[in-house]
Amino acid sequence: MSKENGLGDNFYVSGYNLSNDTSALSKISGSLKTIDVTGIDKSAHERIGGQRDGNISWTSFWNSTGAHVPLSALPTGDQLVSYFHKTIQGYPAANMVGKQLNYDPQRQADGSLTETVDAKANSYGLEWGVQLTAGPRTDTAATNGTGLDQGGGFATPAVPASNTPVTNTTALPATVVISAGTVTNVLVNGVSVGTGDGTYTVPPGATIAITYSVAPTWTWTLQSVFGAQLYLHVFSFAGTDVMVKVQDSADGVTYADLAGGAFAAVTAAPTWQRIATTNTATVRRYVRAVTTTSGGFTSCQFAVAFTRNPLAGQAF
Repeated sequence: MSKENGLGDNFYVSGYNLSNDTSALSKISGSLKTIDVTGIDKSAHERIGGQRDGNISWTSFWNSTGAHVPLSALPTGDQLVSYFHKTIQGYPAANMVGKQLNYDPQRQADGSLTETVDAKANSYGLEWGVQLTAGPRTDTAATNGTGLDQGGGFATPAVPASNTPVTNTTALPATVVISAGTVTNVLVNGVSVGTGDGTYTVPPGATIAITYSVAPTWTWTLQSVFGAQLYLHVFSFAGTDVMVKVQDSADGVTYADLAGGAFAAVTAAPTWQRIATTNTATVRRYVRAVTTTSGGFTSCQFAVAFTRNPLAGQAF
């Protein structure tokens, strides 16, 4: 990714779009505390992962009808704080469920009035993901959003010459099904994982090579199997109800509801939600945010962020 500026970014707190009232974000950080489990038989420190944490700090302009409304209340419950870079679908988004710690007005020498605000993660830590909506999206009826290709335009490569490695150039694991050939060895990252036709997993950045006397065919399917977390801000709503959910697809054409990917029905705004699928859920290559309704609505402005787990065992 090339270097970029921070112009055109968005910042949300619990269903309030504070972008126009935010002058700067001074900290967006996530960390994993380590636990020392060094035994007496070790010659160096041994550590395992502990509690996840996160912090977001920002400076807000004084706006009596804007940011001041939600921030000055100093809510004691959990809040959802989200930073959307560039408000472009697929671009990074940082999300954190946490507590607002303060609201400190400061009068500057030039007479301007700003507030310093800090939030600290609670339960989940800070998570980076991607935008499924390009910043705020407004639907006036049930709508299927635009799909996001998390495979980066990848196309299944041709079967190479025997024993020639091919790299999975995407950020997703590839399920490679080999069939209809005379195969004697399959190597992933140079390690033999099979001696014939079958289904093989090629991690991101890894290589696969086939040793054969008769060329087989193969298909590549990009998907992860470790679940996902989803974040929703609803800024405004008019109507009876709206349901926001995430769907996935293998080909970007035929979509189905992602298991565990539906937010609870929304009947008023501003509001926010965080949900998580199981950490063994399959998430296919393409994802999109859709709205449905049972009672009808005339307008809903919302934003969705999506975090796909790249590793097994994600726990909260």
